[in-house]
Amino acid sequence: MKSGTESPELVADRHEWLLARLAERRRITTNDAAADLGVSVDTVRRDLRLLHDRGLVRRVHGGAVPVSPLSSSFAGRSADDSPERAHLAGAIVDRLRPGQVVGLDAGTTTAEVAAQIPRSLEITIVTNGPAAAMALADHPHASVVLLGGDVDLQWMACTGPSTVEAIGRHHLDLAVVGVCAIDVDAGATTRSRHELHTKRAWIAAAAETLVPVESAKLGAVAPFRIADASDVGVVISESTSAPELVDAWRAAGLDVSVT
Repeated sequence: MKSGTESPELVADRHEWLLARLAERRRITTNDAAADLGVSVDTVRRDLRLLHDRGLVRRVHGGAVPVSPLSSSFAGRSADDSPERAHLAGAIVDRLRPGQVVGLDAGTTTAEVAAQIPRSLEITIVTNGPAAAMALADHPHASVVLLGGDVDLQWMACTGPSTVEAIGRHHLDLAVVGVCAIDVDAGATTRSRHELHTKRAWIAAAAETLVPVESAKLGAVAPFRIADASDVGVVISESTSAPELVDAWRAAGLDVSVT
């Protein structure tokens, strides 16, 4: 049946089913959805196109994934006392070793990483996040390099060409990079065009890159692509991970740590 002859109620029911399935599985394919709904693949494609145009899903090759969550300001996210964020930060801190040079991208999770670094650990932290630098203000054994640049006061991040150039002058053992979303096919993505090149610079400068991913960002896609998923290691929380997504990532040979 052509969509033009369908009742609005039938179309709405199908859209509701698609959104519910996406919320449950974090990814749907047009072929599977068409088979489950008993409609044509073209019908599902039209449905996903409409939902994409309304900002409810993001279309990818062969199906759709969730839209990355809207980010509030740095201050707004900092006020949200997230146990998941603290857990992810702790998992990354457990990987730090004495004498390392570690890059911390600007963000609430990386600021939490800085705050949790043991006071006995000798380490050098390079960051474009003033909050991360301030979190280490009284650390007796940390050397801190705060990179300059244009300060984005909403996100509390130094960005721009001078920041990118400064990152490139360092050889980092590890970089911890924040993203707005990450998907096995679409890769690591962000909603901030201004921070895009900064995040790419962190990855290029580091021997290893870790991306701490809160549950809402896993399997989602944001507008601006930072890197392939294979370019980074992903750290997620066991309590909020989607097992089928983790299995798919590992089957694709990607680096996923569940903490």
